Amino acid sequence: MPNYNHARYLADAIAGIAAQSRAPDEFLILDDGSTDDSLEVIGPYLERFPFLRLIRHERNYGVIAAHERLFAEARGDLLFAAAADDVRLPGFFARALAMAEQFPQAGLVCGAVGMIDGAGRRLGRIDVRRWREPLYADPPRFLREYLMVELPAHSLCSGTIYRREALQEAGGYRPDLGSWSDTFAFRAIGLKYGVCYLADEVAQFRKLAGSFSQQSVAQPRKLLEIIARAEFWMRSAEFRERFPEDYVRRWRRACRRQVLWDYVLGPDSGSLPRRSFWGRNLRRLPRACRALWLLSRGDGGGNTKTAAESPP
Repeated sequence: MPNYNHARYLADAIAGIAAQSRAPDEFLILDDGSTDDSLEVIGPYLERFPFLRLIRHERNYGVIAAHERLFAEARGDLLFAAAADDVRLPGFFARALAMAEQFPQAGLVCGAVGMIDGAGRRLGRIDVRRWREPLYADPPRFLREYLMVELPAHSLCSGTIYRREALQEAGGYRPDLGSWSDTFAFRAIGLKYGVCYLADEVAQFRKLAGSFSQQSVAQPRKLLEIIARAEFWMRSAEFRERFPEDYVRRWRRACRRQVLWDYVLGPDSGSLPRRSFWGRNLRRLPRACRALWLLSRGDGGGNTKTAAESPP
């Protein structure tokens, strides 16, 4: 679990993992140069749980660098990358490990994820529409019933446990993919090894305006560049056998549209209380004009290179 100034949510985040009915073999928290009282919150848990270990960065290196350090430090065969502002639900680890033992060929185990705001209020749920029972989906089924059906940025990463070797083989969380690094790894693993799915909700993703993922929504050009880099990796010699070309083309078109649509809606789309119709949409006019300009550019604001070149 990397942490940077999330003291407000740390108690729930730590307890949700440490108190699982199947406790983790080890629980690593990396404090990435926090300037709040995160270390004071973590301290008592270090004494209470012997499997908990604290790693400290004297300055902030960022989420991807923190994950890279944690993946290198972890010793387990199954890895769970936890966000410090999310919540894990009881029974997640026990059920996930049972599925992993039942289907050793699967590259990861995931479950449905709830969405909450900073105050813990329910916002929605992310699940797989065609999967209503626990199951193992082999790569063709994962492609057919998940990737080709769900929204292009659909992600269950807040409730995903990876097989270490499969994650390493996929390159871990690639720094050049930014906020989409975990989602790319999820897809690359599923398309080679298949996935286990727990149909119930196993975690809750906290949607915060200042979070790593939500900051990207306000930067469509940056997100479009990430899409171009993800497209490069999908077509690279390393991954082209996993990602069918028709899927890559379809994903690129749909993902560009979704990124720009989310940008047009803006962070005020989920605000409480809601603004009036005219108040909301007059504020969106500048974003809509910029989105149309970006959409008209065939390269998405960046130049997509061929698989023979370096990533854009």
